[in-house]
Amino acid sequence: MCLNIRMREFTIAIDFVRMMLEGAEKQGVNCDHILLAHGISKLALSSERPRGNSRVPLESFAAVAVEVMRLLDDECLGLMDRKQPLGSFNMLCRACISAKTIKRSIKRTAHYWNLFENTYRHKVLISGGRVFYEMELIEGKQTINSYAVEAILSSIHRFHCWLGGQFIPLISVSMDYPEPTYSNEYRPLFYGAPIKYRQPYCQLEFESRYLGLDIVQTADTLDQYLAGTNLSLLYQPKHYRVISDQVRQWLEKNIKQGNYQATLKQAAANFQISQQVLHRRLQAEDTSFKEIKMQTRRDIAINLLFSEKHKIEEIA
Repeated sequence: MCLNIRMREFTIAIDFVRMMLEGAEKQGVNCDHILLAHGISKLALSSERPRGNSRVPLESFAAVAVEVMRLLDDECLGLMDRKQPLGSFNMLCRACISAKTIKRSIKRTAHYWNLFENTYRHKVLISGGRVFYEMELIEGKQTINSYAVEAILSSIHRFHCWLGGQFIPLISVSMDYPEPTYSNEYRPLFYGAPIKYRQPYCQLEFESRYLGLDIVQTADTLDQYLAGTNLSLLYQPKHYRVISDQVRQWLEKNIKQGNYQATLKQAAANFQISQQVLHRRLQAEDTSFKEIKMQTRRDIAINLLFSEKHKIEEIA
């Protein structure tokens, strides 16, 4: 509900609607009724209007995209060399949730996409303290426009921010096409990262230290994440954090190492913030250090009981 409210406050350039619909139009599919149902005027899509000047609500854009995907049975909206079956994104997310670390997850992501051999070859390169997630056009393949690759790269980045429970800053983004006249619209898409055009491949670049992030999400939180549409990825705050998950992860490591008396002060020092700030941030997520500690100790105890490797006296 909160996401929907905030999505209504944001708009997106009409250029993205044009690009999104181009695949359907090439297949002779009329989407006028879908646009009308979500309050987008056909007149606004006219090529005679100044590009980048007309805007539509982000919520309407997301709803239209979902309906076109279903109509075409294609998550890539008819823009790639072949269809991307509905459910592909869902299965990718489920393949990544058990990866333990961002490094494993992002490598799984590239491997997963390559199974489809759909237009681009995905690679993860690690060099000089940097990570490069590349999408290189397969020889003989082509896309109708750049929308699909932009959506894929953006969703890969935002999904991994969510998995790791914190924002992963992008050093740069590379695209294999000329700079469009509305290129300023890409800044919020990639959180202001510099974008290089006319490159040999499309690419995300970020610091390799983020590969070590543990995945703080679970199968349950993934179900919630996927409960709506993956278009919710269009709106995700830059300073997205899940401090409660980070505290839980820190406590789990401490308790397993025998530090059963870990304190709020120690946690705050670990996150390099004051106790007061940590307390307020946990409150904002409707929890507390004490509550998380109790839950973590309980969960560890339950896991130990089920593992049958420890006596009850040792667990207590």
